Amino acid sequence: MFRFQFPRMKRAALAAGVVALTLVITACGGAAADPTATPTEAAATASVAATLPAFPLTVRDSSGASIVIEARPERIVSHSPAVTEILFAVGAGAQVAAVDEFSNYPQEAVALQQVRYSDPDPEQGVALEPDLIIFGSRQQGSVEAFRALGLPVFLTAEAATIESVLDDIMLIGRISGHAAEAEVLVAEMRGRINAIATKVADVTEGPTVFYELTDGLYTVAPESFIGGMLTLLKARNIAAGAETAYPQLTAEVVVERNPEVILLADGDFGVSIETLKERPGWAKIAAVESGRVVGVDPDISSRPGPRIVDALELFAKALYPDRFE
Repeated sequence: MFRFQFPRMKRAALAAGVVALTLVITACGGAAADPTATPTEAAATASVAATLPAFPLTVRDSSGASIVIEARPERIVSHSPAVTEILFAVGAGAQVAAVDEFSNYPQEAVALQQVRYSDPDPEQGVALEPDLIIFGSRQQGSVEAFRALGLPVFLTAEAATIESVLDDIMLIGRISGHAAEAEVLVAEMRGRINAIATKVADVTEGPTVFYELTDGLYTVAPESFIGGMLTLLKARNIAAGAETAYPQLTAEVVVERNPEVILLADGDFGVSIETLKERPGWAKIAAVESGRVVGVDPDISSRPGPRIVDALELFAKALYPDRFE
């Protein structure tokens, strides 16, 4: 069992004894949240966090470790853009001391000291004198090295479903001392998700869709949280049946499966409907022929945080322009 909250003198001694030691795409908590619950239902069923004692708090992180957080952390280091967004969204922004170099939202995070997203530096971690370090999936391999130095690491692996994104927000709200605020945020998100689901409730078979993560044709299967949003919208994902959550398709497979809608998360890298037409055979794909190729902001759609509902709304408009204006 790990206990967090180190006295300043202990941190200083630890710092004195330290010697020098491709971006990828669930945290543990209670039962999975129902994303289609109404705000009233959410308020009635999601009030557990607000009634629990704030600190000391014992929680299990994604490494399986039982973590004891003695008091509200006042110096939090986030190594995940999604975690950074969650911290600010639940009202813990003033407690954030440093963020990774990809944490570009909200704007207040940009001005903070930066830490490495990949291969984080334990020595820098010590120097920051954190009360809490939050790692995501990318930093999982560094957990033991940081903990060996007594650093207070909490690992929250990337959410695999919409429900687990909501669970993560609740969990990060609790460990940062903002359980009530997280509860309000999740209730609001559930309400928006429910409103979208209601508009497609009578859809029996949505359009076929291809979500392009990279021009190397990496995409999202239904088992990813992005794919889960497409499933919620009743879209037929051409990557269904893939062996991984983020598979790589071939150009021939995309052409053969002929998606009716293409969502481009790599538009910032020069990919557009014009460049798709230049790919062999792609000009005849239904989505390209009809012009149903829609760019999506990867910072919004690919981060398992508060803005996934914005992405869901964007997906809904692309899939059902007649239902979402």
